[in-house]
Amino acid sequence: MCGIAGLIYYNSALYDSLGSTLLSLIQPLETRGPDSCGVALYSGQVTAAQIKLLLHGNSPTPWPQVQQWLEQQLAAMNSPVNCQPIPEGLRLVVDLANGNFDPVQCKQALHNQFPMLHVVGMGQAMEIYKETGAIELLNRKYGLNHFSGTHGIGHTRMATESVVDTHHSHPFTSSYDLALVHNGQVSNYYKLRFQLERMGAVFETQNDSEAIAHYIHYQLLQGKSLEAGLYQLLDDIDGTYTFLVATRDKVALVRDKFAAKPAVVYETEDMVAIASEYRALLNLPNFDSNATIREPSAGEINIWTVLPTVKETAGRTLVNR
Repeated sequence: MCGIAGLIYYNSALYDSLGSTLLSLIQPLETRGPDSCGVALYSGQVTAAQIKLLLHGNSPTPWPQVQQWLEQQLAAMNSPVNCQPIPEGLRLVVDLANGNFDPVQCKQALHNQFPMLHVVGMGQAMEIYKETGAIELLNRKYGLNHFSGTHGIGHTRMATESVVDTHHSHPFTSSYDLALVHNGQVSNYYKLRFQLERMGAVFETQNDSEAIAHYIHYQLLQGKSLEAGLYQLLDDIDGTYTFLVATRDKVALVRDKFAAKPAVVYETEDMVAIASEYRALLNLPNFDSNATIREPSAGEINIWTVLPTVKETAGRTLVNR
């Protein structure tokens, strides 16, 4: 039993409250899983010629040496980097304009040089922050109350199938700007993992939720739309699940064919909020009891497009099975 939450803003006047409001949605759900928590937050804080990487180390890490090594490696690729220390990690902004930066090669070289490190997230919009323990600790550690952005997803975990540490916490990512949070179990996990690894997926944990992220990435690599990939997922992934997947410009909510795991959606002209329980939505600033509030059906897929500069075209795609 875990708790998931998501938030999408269509009104730019609300952007500055993204971090604080998403955390307020997750906090009441800690009773569903107090082991660990995490968020994936999206913003336009870098240019089209830059990419963000967030590194985390679970054990004592020589961060000055890590930073020096990264700066030397990226200078050799003619890709200037700005390294910002964060608690137990580094936040990097890499300039891609004139360089030959290869993120896969860099990630592998980093792992070989510093095996205790993990690349928690990579992309132009996405930043992922995780912590064992309570939401309040996550907030104090990274100052997420002040994060400004367009959308985000979050999770609070009760571990049932893998260890309790920051690395096994949600959200999981499998490619640029793609993040996933999941409540439930994947019953055909080992078969699915074997198939995905044969197709080139590299797993970093034993958490069954990571397989969903890799599956979605594989579907996108085949040229499928997010909607088509999720539609196929309902046939290929067995188990009980409700999950949120976020990309740079979309957020999707998926419930399994049995609706075994809860979800509630709150929609107004300015925003969409999703949570495992209704009580979490009551923490929204200016909660409107006249908003559209509903429980998605079994096998239902909702996809919201995040287009903050073209509000009139933003909205929801609904798929029922």
